[in-house]
Amino acid sequence: MIKRLYIDNYRSLVNFKLELQDLTLLLGPNGVGKTSVLDAIFALRQLLSGEARITDKAAFLTATLTRWQKRDKQVFELDTVLEGDEMRYRLEVEHERASRKARISLESLESQGKPLFIFELGEVHLYRDDHTQGPTFGADWTESALARVPSRPENTKLTRFLDFMRKVIVCGLYPASFVAESSTEDAVLQRDAHNFAAWYRHVLLERQELVPEFTKALQDVVAGFRGIRMEKVGRDTRALMVMFDQFGERYELRLDEISDGQRALIALYSLVSLAAGQGYTLLLDEPDNYVALAEIQPWLIALADACGGQVPQALLCSHHPELIDYLGGDRGLVLRRETSGATIVRPAREMAVDGVLKLSEVIARGWDQ
Repeated sequence: MIKRLYIDNYRSLVNFKLELQDLTLLLGPNGVGKTSVLDAIFALRQLLSGEARITDKAAFLTATLTRWQKRDKQVFELDTVLEGDEMRYRLEVEHERASRKARISLESLESQGKPLFIFELGEVHLYRDDHTQGPTFGADWTESALARVPSRPENTKLTRFLDFMRKVIVCGLYPASFVAESSTEDAVLQRDAHNFAAWYRHVLLERQELVPEFTKALQDVVAGFRGIRMEKVGRDTRALMVMFDQFGERYELRLDEISDGQRALIALYSLVSLAAGQGYTLLLDEPDNYVALAEIQPWLIALADACGGQVPQALLCSHHPELIDYLGGDRGLVLRRETSGATIVRPAREMAVDGVLKLSEVIARGWDQ
């Protein structure tokens, strides 16, 4: 799991540190940097999976430099604990403002404070699991050299870290974008989850034994829901069909024919139930959007029960009173902007008014300033 995140010179995040639990809730008004935290982790995931170069897909564009800073270097650090092994990944990105070009000046991975990988000034120094020095070679400054290291018996720790990062899901559900048909099985759920049907196909093949539990959970919250099936509509294409039974009549609707709220619920329960046990780390931006008050609490309880076990870790960003009151007291972190414009963090429990008001009411009254 991710224990600590450090970001410097990225939008409003300047010398920014964030300590995470197995389940953490980020709070705060709009514009304080909650989504920027998720964007930074998503950019790191894209880079370390080999899916993007340093300036691809708006990952580390020059425009992400903190506007009131004159420095041209961005720094990112991830501290993780994987199978009891404490690891630190560090990335330094140098920008040339005039040309809007960027390059990686430093990329490193440590285990227990000792090196596993160092990429500096265009040269890679690779180390074995016992930290003895391995081969040295040149690499491209515009992409993650770490992502290109093949798995070998002598670098299992490095491989474990890469596998962990490739299973980080960063998502802000936008149900209106969901595509009902898929011709592929996607291992990665995209940022807005538009490829949910293709991702569902992939996860379904991996964990078919969890479908009954997943179906039962949805039956409890979606009226008339009976199940999901993938209907063949072409040689390699399948359409995600949702089955209902209401007023004694059975019928099916394509994923793009049901409501946004129903699509959101199916996706949310898939993330908890079907992705369980596969090592997925979930970072979800306002998962309560499109979902009714009575629907969000059962999902939230299911997620909380799974975190630290079948779901290793989850980070949620939300304004929803239900999430604030359920998680805020001991798992909430409040983000605020200082007069300088930089984002700071403090525990939500510091705002509590014991026995007087709920935490959500304290925030609604503006007493958290």
